[in-house]
Amino acid sequence: MVPAHDGTHNGTHEGHPVPLPRVAPGALVRTTLLGLPAELAPAASFRAALAELVVLEGRLTALAPALGDALYASRAGHTEDFHRDVVLPLRRAVHNGREPRPALLRRLNGLAGRVPELRAWLDARGRREDVIAVLRAGTDPALAAGRSVLAGLCREPSFLRAASFTSPDLLRAVLRTGQGPTDRRARKEEAGVARHAVRAVARTTPLSAFTTVGWGVLPIPSAVDRGDVSWNGADLPVGSSRAVVRANRTLVDTLFAALAADPRRRSTLPHRMCSSLRDSGGRAAFARSRTAFTAARFLAVEDDEVTLGAAEPLRRLAALCDPPATLDALAGMLARGGSGEPDPDQVAAAPDQVAAATAFLRQVCDAGLLVPVEPYAPQDPDPLPRLAGWLRDTRAPHDRELALRIDDLSAATGEFGTAEPGRRAALLAALRDRWVTLLADLGHPVGPDPTRLTVLSEDVVMRQPILLDGFLGAADHRALGELASLSEVFDLGPVVRRQVRDSFVARYGPGGVCPHVWDFGADADEAWQRASRAADGGAPGTDSDGSTAADGIRRLAALRTELTEAVHRAHADSGGGPDDDVVLPAGLVAGLGSRMPSWATRRPVSYTEFVQRARSGVLCVNHVYGGWGRFSSRFLDSLSPGAAQAAATAASDTFGPRAVVAQVRPVSGFNANLHPRFVPEEIGPDRSYASLGMDDVELVHDLRGDEVRVRVKATGAWADVLYAGVFAPLLLQPRLAPLLMDHPHGITDFGALVPRHLTAVPGGDLVRTPRLRHRHLVLRRRRWELAGPTVAVLLAELAAEGEVPVGTVAKWRALLGVPDQLYLHAAAAARGGRVDEDLLSALDRPRPQYIDLGDALHLRCLGKWLGRHPGGAVLEEALPAPARGEAHAAVELVVETYRAGLGVGDASDARDAQARATAGWANRRDDR
Repeated sequence: MVPAHDGTHNGTHEGHPVPLPRVAPGALVRTTLLGLPAELAPAASFRAALAELVVLEGRLTALAPALGDALYASRAGHTEDFHRDVVLPLRRAVHNGREPRPALLRRLNGLAGRVPELRAWLDARGRREDVIAVLRAGTDPALAAGRSVLAGLCREPSFLRAASFTSPDLLRAVLRTGQGPTDRRARKEEAGVARHAVRAVARTTPLSAFTTVGWGVLPIPSAVDRGDVSWNGADLPVGSSRAVVRANRTLVDTLFAALAADPRRRSTLPHRMCSSLRDSGGRAAFARSRTAFTAARFLAVEDDEVTLGAAEPLRRLAALCDPPATLDALAGMLARGGSGEPDPDQVAAAPDQVAAATAFLRQVCDAGLLVPVEPYAPQDPDPLPRLAGWLRDTRAPHDRELALRIDDLSAATGEFGTAEPGRRAALLAALRDRWVTLLADLGHPVGPDPTRLTVLSEDVVMRQPILLDGFLGAADHRALGELASLSEVFDLGPVVRRQVRDSFVARYGPGGVCPHVWDFGADADEAWQRASRAADGGAPGTDSDGSTAADGIRRLAALRTELTEAVHRAHADSGGGPDDDVVLPAGLVAGLGSRMPSWATRRPVSYTEFVQRARSGVLCVNHVYGGWGRFSSRFLDSLSPGAAQAAATAASDTFGPRAVVAQVRPVSGFNANLHPRFVPEEIGPDRSYASLGMDDVELVHDLRGDEVRVRVKATGAWADVLYAGVFAPLLLQPRLAPLLMDHPHGITDFGALVPRHLTAVPGGDLVRTPRLRHRHLVLRRRRWELAGPTVAVLLAELAAEGEVPVGTVAKWRALLGVPDQLYLHAAAAARGGRVDEDLLSALDRPRPQYIDLGDALHLRCLGKWLGRHPGGAVLEEALPAPARGEAHAAVELVVETYRAGLGVGDASDARDAQARATAGWANRRDDR
């Protein structure tokens, strides 16, 4: 059972067929736990009246230029005094968009009968006054209806649990709102409570009980049998949901570092070298790590290179601590001459030899070259019990007391998932206090604001498999596969690969070998930076410092430019404006795979596509990121077993049975990076946990493919390295960059395909971009970009009007041309010097928020919500908007696509790999 298209594209490039990307046989489902009730009558009437007011404001604005000209031309029909005292002031008011004085309008004396444009303008203005009167009378009932809905949401158990996860203050405010208070405090808290309630009905990003996540098998692609019914009414097994709670790994790793800083405790742990040893001219070089605590969000790890003269003793030490060993064991082995196994016939080492070896080890430890191994696995989902057990084994009284304190942390964390909301808030407060006190007692204070400390993560996961019959049809599969081909053209990943190749060849030469992965880490990281700078505005194939990348980048950039210009030209020739969709030519997109440079298609590629179904069968694409299980990985241990098996087989079928596929699984204190291994191999710093150590692989410039590959030293086999974590690779340890960039796809932007329309508005220029479509896919929604000064003008007018600023909102809706339901985003920040610094800055920006400009309560809160974006804002059409009267307000499907690689000079291998994937997926669909 396969999609209704061939395994390969009919077109060729350089004589080789290009495999067509396929949708994987299983998908992740992300849904809100809350539903929105049907709109109450007062709110519906208010929305209709406000919509009419927006139309009237637009009509009055459109009539103004012609009316001004007509008033100017009317001069011959009346006296000079009448023209000076009545017509000119009226014309100035119309031109400037101001309300004429009532006394002025009373003095028109039949002017409207002689100037038809004035008659039309006065009629529209009169109707506007009537509508405003209706809105004034209907505002309080509509506001009461909105507050009634908000109070109902605040009584929902899932929202109470989500609020308790966020903060005790929010939970208290939500509980008060659920009781329907009318006091001043309730009104002050209303905007904050409503903002979180909106998040609970509009966004599917996993976070505590705001959302739940599940997995299901996608059936045979066929015509969607759900008709025009959206996914929001699907019967999802939310009753099988359970909370997955884990202690904040940043705190756990920081706690271990504080405990291991004590030499006595550290001596009880196995130790390993900080990196492999690079021997150069009798000198030994290592990559040493430095870790920084970043407000308990993740661990920032940097590397520096340390070069020492004692190469031979360090080489012997490196051999002895593989596998890791305690310091006493290492001292004994060094004193015996470096033998790992004691010889019964060998004379015991003299005490002075042991003392000298111990002193040497102490120096190496103090230099950060010999590091303790944690008493828990790097990917251990519950490390606190192992940490407490290690402390008990030291048999020191103080350590036993610390173990009890860690046991309390573990117990409170485990209780959080099933506790009632009030108890959850108390547990969070207690956990914060205990973590802050414990780390401070060990000499690691957490910072100036411990009340914001994140002590745990929580995901809500549906254990029962989901029936996805009818979610995707044959047309969906075809379009999503073509979207993957389009994504490759506009992806930064191929550019990163070529930049990495150029840097590697410049340093090691054609066919060169780097035996220590860490040694190329800084260069690979900088190659990513160069690729990003080039994508942000350099000439095709040239980065900002003037160096030129490989010719292949220029060819790929030329393909992007050709496609972009063709799309813009077609849109312009059809008279397309900002409200007219930009439609990609279906045949052009379908043929992109055959036009890609051959170097860009030699390796397999996987993408993750986030989609929602809108009305009339439209499929809206929210994001396109990298694949290979990246966005399902963190849930695999909690979902039904079929999800993990699907991830494993999708990778193995795409790479083929002879491929060596290995994961790299850094955590870096980021809980969402905790995930199981689903391919046969893993590369890690410690072979106690990983099948391949960092010293077991090397980097090689493959002359046949003209790219940098990872090679297993023992076998000479190429390895494909997958990173299935969600944390940005550029923020991880630099030494891992060469491995993380083995499959770097997933940074895709279709913004270049849509024209930008500029309009002058108060405070600056409004930038409008139209909707972008391919077949029935919406790849990019309509957007309106507001500069910071424009936001300031709008905020001032909202504040000046009053509590529910219907007039201001209607005027600006008409001025901007926006619909009533939108998402509010922070404006894109100016690019800095480094991409990783930009990523860190983005962590502190407000998240996207749904706003309803036809809802009285949203209008009351709009000023506070918009005030969070002083630097500018982006409004995006809500397509689809949160559903009303359905089981779930928002449902999102997360699908993966896979394309087998086309090996150098071996098209048959690619065809065979694609055929294996097709057959394997068909069998698994049959077995579902």
